[in-house]
Amino acid sequence: MDFSQIVFGLMPLGVFLMFAAGVLYVFSALFLWKGVKEKSDLINALITFLSYQAIAKFSMGLGALTGAAIYGKIAPLAIIIGAAYMLKFPLSVLSASTRKALFAVILAVSVIGYAWFMSSPEGQVAIGNFALWYDVLLNGVLVGGTIIFFGLRSANSTYKAKAVGGGSGVVSCCVVANVAMVSGALLTSVIFQFLAPIFILGALLKSRVQ
Repeated sequence: MDFSQIVFGLMPLGVFLMFAAGVLYVFSALFLWKGVKEKSDLINALITFLSYQAIAKFSMGLGALTGAAIYGKIAPLAIIIGAAYMLKFPLSVLSASTRKALFAVILAVSVIGYAWFMSSPEGQVAIGNFALWYDVLLNGVLVGGTIIFFGLRSANSTYKAKAVGGGSGVVSCCVVANVAMVSGALLTSVIFQFLAPIFILGALLKSRVQ
């Protein structure tokens, strides 16, 4: 597949697919936000995932389309801040006060870390690669893996369907798609980026009919 091919006479195919994925992630986040009345830790983690991924994809697409450096700074920030909020899910096993304190520390460290990267030209170049692997390890392996693990352990079939499907969506995008992109398997990366919200929506819809 030639990702440089111009579609609709407007933009390269790769950029178009990035925007299309962003739209799908926005739609999916709105579906969860509006369609699920009781926002559990799981649902909040999935809404966070879909939201920061949408911001990152639109930013990367605009950066590739316009060449403006600002968009290359927004995408890593969305990933780093998104990770801080998603880490609330594995922290849910702790007491409310401990969880709140740890989240505040994680968020502060995330913002300080981002500012440190932005403080030098070398850091601004390096932050893209850092954010990608940060996404793989924290959001994909740690949070996505925890979501699946909690789901498999649950005796509640509805929660299990939501967690296993939702966690699979997080792993699909944050681990499989990112690693495939780094490896040069761009088509595989695109496929799993689009599969992620489909896994999540499918899990939510399946749980409603159980």
